[in-house]
Amino acid sequence: MEFASYHLWSQFEPALGWEDTHCQMQRGWRWTQTARSDDSHSVPFTETIWQKVGKLAQQGVYEFHRDPLLLKHPRGCERVADRLYLYYEVAVVRDRVMQILRQYQADPWLRDRQIVLLNRGDEPIPPPIEVCINEDNFYLYAAFDCIVRSVEREFVAQNRQQIEIIDFKTGIADPDLRQADVYLLAGKYLYPDFDVVASFYNLETMTSSELITATPERLDDIAHKLATIAKLHQQQLQAYQLDPTSFDRLFPPHPGTHCRACNFNYHCTYSAA
Repeated sequence: MEFASYHLWSQFEPALGWEDTHCQMQRGWRWTQTARSDDSHSVPFTETIWQKVGKLAQQGVYEFHRDPLLLKHPRGCERVADRLYLYYEVAVVRDRVMQILRQYQADPWLRDRQIVLLNRGDEPIPPPIEVCINEDNFYLYAAFDCIVRSVEREFVAQNRQQIEIIDFKTGIADPDLRQADVYLLAGKYLYPDFDVVASFYNLETMTSSELITATPERLDDIAHKLATIAKLHQQQLQAYQLDPTSFDRLFPPHPGTHCRACNFNYHCTYSAA
């Protein structure tokens, strides 16, 4: 069965404002490596500094709540840093993550919230969710950073329960709201008896977005969109397997300065790096 995820959606279509740096060929390189017989095309994925900061920051939050005594310990940040092997990282990563850890220890945003799920960020991909929308069926992959349950009086009084799916961010870039759309669709299937909302929390700026919701009609539109992407993606992979010479046509290049940060620029004949 076809599959979809926010990650795949972002590879098909760029986020608003990032159109000039989006390259379909990069998606082709990523997804056809397993189909290539020439091992020289196998390219290891390397994390950027910003990705490393985000991953370690999330792991730090996880460690604080796995051992809550660290939140009050005078050397709690240093203990967490040891668990993350933070002192082996380059200075810019180490300094930024330590600043995030200190800020979080001073104001632990999740401390008084009812945590349902808190991931460390390096767990295996969770099992897929089978999404059925009319005649379109596909597997949806969605990995959550954090899920909390609301205990607000207004929900208790109305005999309702609310689940909030939270995605952690770092840096200054605006989050891609499509990620929240995918989380809300996944939440519909995983928590059918709850009102599901989504939000973003920036661990670096210590700011939270407004709660994001979606009507049933909106969720249907999201499901149809993902079903279309899943089907087209699978068709392109199958077409490539049948005719490897069609790679450039199936995954057209878009060279530019962004090629410098691409894992595949060494192998790409269109690279402007």
